[in-house]
Amino acid sequence: MTAQKQLAALEQTFPGYRINHDEVPGTWTAIRRASLSERENDANMEYVITRLSPEALASALSAQIELAHRLRATHIFTTP
Repeated sequence: MTAQKQLAALEQTFPGYRINHDEVPGTWTAIRRASLSERENDANMEYVITRLSPEALASALSAQIELAHRLRATHIFTTP
């Protein structure tokens, strides 16, 4: 798959992030569209994620989304 197709697939899969591919160093970067909340920041969520392949970036973004879901679920069940 070409880099353009991989970029389009990442953008479609992760609409909450701006995805960039820089061919010279060969990096893939995702910048979150929304600011991190204090709670997300305390949980070590990342605002900018850079990886060396689109697959590694997709994996990192999936982990961030899973963490965000867990934070929301925990907040729902622990908030009076």
